[in-house]
Amino acid sequence: MDRFGDGLIFAAAVAAILWWLWRRFRHWLHEPPSSRLRRLARDGIPDADDEAAALLREQGYEVLSGKHRIPLGVSVDDGPFQATRLYFDYVASKEERYYLVKLERPRQPTDWTASGLRERLLVYALLYPECDGVVMADMRDRTLKTVRFRIEGGKE
Repeated sequence: MDRFGDGLIFAAAVAAILWWLWRRFRHWLHEPPSSRLRRLARDGIPDADDEAAALLREQGYEVLSGKHRIPLGVSVDDGPFQATRLYFDYVASKEERYYLVKLERPRQPTDWTASGLRERLLVYALLYPECDGVVMADMRDRTLKTVRFRIEGGKE
């Protein structure tokens, strides 16, 4: 009798695991593309007296969260992974569109050529493809510039 009871418990456990896996798969399948970004937007509300957040609000953006750090590992020639981080300052939305926000740093001025923007900002667009662009905020001039990337169809 013990073997029948053990088999029944095992079958119930397997059925529960399969049901859970099916539910997770269906949830992942029907999850909207921006849900990963929405989860990120719930982290770290900026301070009320934050000057950059105030500038974004003046320009019609809703600041959703601030000061994000994305941990990365880098390995060269199958060597050990070295830890590094990727930073961006805010996640903001405007007219139902999401944007990553980077602040212009005086010590690291932005090269506003196509290749300079690609080198500096493309990684953010690739990391969060559901974003509609990267907003560069220059606090010295109190200006915002939106950078978007598009893959061209032509051959070189």
